[in-house]
Amino acid sequence: MKYWVILLSVFGIDRISKNWVQKKLSLGSRKEVWKDRLYFRHIKNKGMAYNTLEENPKAVLRMTGILMGIGFLQFLRLLHQKKSPALLTSLACMLGGALGNFWERANTGWVTDFLYIPFRKAPIFNVADIAIVLGGICTIPFAWLAERSNVKEM
Repeated sequence: MKYWVILLSVFGIDRISKNWVQKKLSLGSRKEVWKDRLYFRHIKNKGMAYNTLEENPKAVLRMTGILMGIGFLQFLRLLHQKKSPALLTSLACMLGGALGNFWERANTGWVTDFLYIPFRKAPIFNVADIAIVLGGICTIPFAWLAERSNVKEM
């Protein structure tokens, strides 16, 4: 149950933050949050990171839907096995973020991005993107550790 709460919390925080940005910042605007370190920049992203595939939003929607479906199946399998709380937590974060972006993309045709850290060619991103990236980074070692513990049990 707690993993569903994590997943839905990430989704909810993402939706709330995007709604706030849409109401408070005009499209294309830029507002400094932390001097020279963090800005709000309201953009519509019709593609993926760096607007990749923006000319084909239906392909982006299909691709992310398929990947999200695979992720949900893996999540349900691990929930059923009741193993690796760390891995389940990281997957719940990833899926909550993926659901947030997928939901918006399916309903509007784009994703609202608004967080910008001026560093080299850093993308403008959102709360869902943070959850996806951090969950993905954590998933790798947690999956490896879970697999190692399964081998030792045999």
